[in-house]
Amino acid sequence: MSYKYKVDVSGVEYLDDEIKSANIINALFDKLSVGNACSSEFSITFWPKAPIPRMAELTPYIYHENVWRKLGVFYVDARRYVGDTVELVAYDSMLKADVIWEPEQSLEFPMSMKTAVNVIAALMGVTVDPRTNLSETYTIDYPANDYTLRDVLGYIAAAHGGNWVITANDQLLLVPLFSSMPDETNYLVSENGDVVLIGGVRIIV
Repeated sequence: MSYKYKVDVSGVEYLDDEIKSANIINALFDKLSVGNACSSEFSITFWPKAPIPRMAELTPYIYHENVWRKLGVFYVDARRYVGDTVELVAYDSMLKADVIWEPEQSLEFPMSMKTAVNVIAALMGVTVDPRTNLSETYTIDYPANDYTLRDVLGYIAAAHGGNWVITANDQLLLVPLFSSMPDETNYLVSENGDVVLIGGVRIIV
């Protein structure tokens, strides 16, 4: 079955015959691990027919089973002109988490991880995917020492035995390595208290 593709570049649509090449790279981790907040990369080379704004929003689509399906939302990070084409490299909304978190004074700590994720998502301008399963009881302390939003997300992901990604619908999703976690993440502590088992993820403290 053949597929069709198109990319919306800040409101200007480019179809198959106007695109020279395109590629999306998604990853949960470089090596098997938890505690990551992963960004996807979208690269595209095409013949521009309109000016491309700084930090332009790119939305690729695939046509399948009579429906155009979104493949993600990305923001231009780098560009290079080669002859009459332009090469763009863009990343998803996870890059918006690379800022230091300075909580508003109205927020109270310790804060539940579930509340923290909702606050962070709002600061990133995204929502939380409803499939995300977070503990109702785990908490975080005030993010001192110039912790970024991404740092805190990574800590929360590790506590739940998973990694964060941005979905094709531009939502924050926790992907656990084992089942759907938690049930307060099935943690067990050894007798001497130095090993924690989180749903099969063995963390040496």
